[in-house]
Amino acid sequence: GLGELNISDTVCDTQNVEALPALSVDEPTVSMFFCVNTSPFCGKEGKFVTSRQILDRLNKELVHNVALRVEETEDADAFRVSGRGELHLSVLIENMRREGFELAVSRPKVIFREIDGRKQEPYENVTLDVEEQHQGSVMQALGERKGDLKNMNPDGKGRVRLDYVIPSRGLIGFRSEFMTMTSGTGLLYSTFSHYDDVRPGEVGQRQNGVLISNGQGKAVAFALFGLQDRGKLFLGHGAEVYEGQIIGIHSRSNDLTVNCLTGKKLTN
Repeated sequence: GLGELNISDTVCDTQNVEALPALSVDEPTVSMFFCVNTSPFCGKEGKFVTSRQILDRLNKELVHNVALRVEETEDADAFRVSGRGELHLSVLIENMRREGFELAVSRPKVIFREIDGRKQEPYENVTLDVEEQHQGSVMQALGERKGDLKNMNPDGKGRVRLDYVIPSRGLIGFRSEFMTMTSGTGLLYSTFSHYDDVRPGEVGQRQNGVLISNGQGKAVAFALFGLQDRGKLFLGHGAEVYEGQIIGIHSRSNDLTVNCLTGKKLTN
């Protein structure tokens, strides 16, 4: 049989060798670090936890996922994985999780390029379909993420379609914020547009701090009840936590260390 085939390879008669024009695969625009899980709960939920197992799985993914790139780093327990966007990498992470892999991942970062002596970043075309009542908050959020409005088209039935061009780093973390902002009724579609000059300033930085556990053990309902006014919690009664774990979003801009382990004292 044939050996390994790649995208754009041509299979033809040996007597008439004529290759078809090669297809170009778009280069990655976003990268993340996949690392061995070093938390106190390592090995409790997954069965594949070592760096060798993670690297073997990533190499297998390269066979059919042609837009993916995997690089080894100076740290033997960390690998730089690059893809076509946040969604591309999140699908890979979810597939690995379902297969029994356990790993830690870093925050996504866009891949900058040096073109004609200028530092450039990727931009994306974004189309959003939202209810008119959510239009203002969505436009404000995209403006803060340095998006440019190109077209606005109301449908006359209570919804409006917005077309934006926005830096890829402005979309990182926006999808979950968008779904919350529109109460799950909004639609969002994005596709790569082009590389252009980097826009100054930070984009997509979180506005709220986080709630951090001050100890290891099981979360207690009594303690969680007292923390509700501090922000939005990620866990419920009986959940295992460790010291330094993020357990919620603080209602203010600073990070706050809290105690979610203390139960109610029993008295006569």
